[in-house]
Amino acid sequence: MSETIQQDEIKQKSMLRLIFTHEDGGVLIGKNGRHITKLKESTSASWFVSRSSDGADRLVVLRGSIEELSNAVFALAQHLGEQADQSRLSESSTQFPTLRFLFPTKCIGSILGLGGANIAKIRADLDVSWLHVFHDAIPFSSERIVEVSGSEASLQAVTSWLLQTTMPELVDLQQTSTVYCPTKNGLRQMQLQERQRASCDQHSRHTSSSVVQVDKERLSRKRSHSSLEVDSYRPTAVHRDADRKRPRRSSDNSSTRSTKHHSPSTRPERYVHSPRHSYTDSNRHVSSEQQEKLVVPDSIAGRLIGRSGNHLSSLKERSGAQIELSPRVPNMQDRVVTVSGRPSQVSSACKLIRDSIRSFEDLET
Repeated sequence: MSETIQQDEIKQKSMLRLIFTHEDGGVLIGKNGRHITKLKESTSASWFVSRSSDGADRLVVLRGSIEELSNAVFALAQHLGEQADQSRLSESSTQFPTLRFLFPTKCIGSILGLGGANIAKIRADLDVSWLHVFHDAIPFSSERIVEVSGSEASLQAVTSWLLQTTMPELVDLQQTSTVYCPTKNGLRQMQLQERQRASCDQHSRHTSSSVVQVDKERLSRKRSHSSLEVDSYRPTAVHRDADRKRPRRSSDNSSTRSTKHHSPSTRPERYVHSPRHSYTDSNRHVSSEQQEKLVVPDSIAGRLIGRSGNHLSSLKERSGAQIELSPRVPNMQDRVVTVSGRPSQVSSACKLIRDSIRSFEDLET
């Protein structure tokens, strides 16, 4: 009886959050809300679409049981596929519609599985053309994007699998986590960062594979060179004479043989002070450099800098890290703060910046 009551509570509390760009949100809603009204009437799930001001992203929140939510995603994917033929969506370059779900960061581990095993399995079993989890959480939130592309039936099956995999922890985490508040071009910036990270990872893998290949070629050349020398060796008369044993002499006795041993104090200077084998604190500092980027509203960036840069200088002195703000761009409501230094300095600077932003926001309210 208690299990039945708990399952009924989970069915009532199940919630699914999706994110769309401002342009795709307009296609989803339709003129005078015609499209969203049709979707609400054709499904039994509860629909909520956030308002978009100044080109901010759109959030679609669905509530209902797992079956109702998966059916709503099927209707949503079918609608996007129909609209792609009539009006060009920003995602219309792909063959299938693409949906982006928002899940708390603590749920991502169960979605990925050990070493990403779940992702590969779902791609094969559910016939999904694309399933990708963004590497970083959305700035100022604890949510990450799960991007899925495929047919209407595959999107419906993936939605059901995602909810079953993350339940019932998903219900509690959605109530306690910091959710994403839509900002202007927030999704596009996250996509750009994800593409840059993917390109950097691909370049690093290509570089490492090239280095390994070069090392293998060098080793093979050394082996082939040595084998040629051994195989081509033919002893001559001089060699045979040199290989003959000479008579043993008294000076060959090990007791009378002199061997030079260098003590640590008398070791040649070139070995004691060899910079090649030395390890200094400067090398440790260079190898542990770290960089992190934060996105802050343009309205708060001025206060973060302070009059004549006093507040920004104070943050640098207190944390010991280098802090730089990107220049102001027209029609952009956010600016990027780049923090670099040692890991402890970067962590301290990010904490000070977040605390400053919260204090500024409290003053505005």
